[in-house]
Amino acid sequence: MIPVRKPILRHTQIVRLSRLLDMLYKPAEIAEEIGVHPDTVYRSYIPAGAPTVVDARGKVWIHGLTFASWARQTITQRRAKRQSLEDGQAWCMRCNLPVELITPTLKPVNHYLELLQAICPVCGTQINRLRARLHTIPESVKP
Repeated sequence: MIPVRKPILRHTQIVRLSRLLDMLYKPAEIAEEIGVHPDTVYRSYIPAGAPTVVDARGKVWIHGLTFASWARQTITQRRAKRQSLEDGQAWCMRCNLPVELITPTLKPVNHYLELLQAICPVCGTQINRLRARLHTIPESVKP
């Protein structure tokens, strides 16, 4: 069994949702209207729960306004799950969790960024976090 893909909509596709009318569309027509490949509708949106109607002949139809509201609701749910990191945290790619930076090393990347590196306390992998470089004014320059 193929795992269900999470539906992803780019900003341009979100904007195009407002084009959908109060009518039934074929999945390929929905794909054309919002600017995705028809396979994306069949493989990603419909298995993820996009509202569909199947007629007596077995054809799949999608109501435009219902699909648009479903897509917007799905996007807001995914955005609500995002977490922001605290100052002393970094994201561990192996654990897929935010973890504390314990004794990080600081490396300047360029004039504007610096890299914090530490070891994940859970799995032992190296974790990295970029942040804006903290500028300090030398004592000789201060008024």
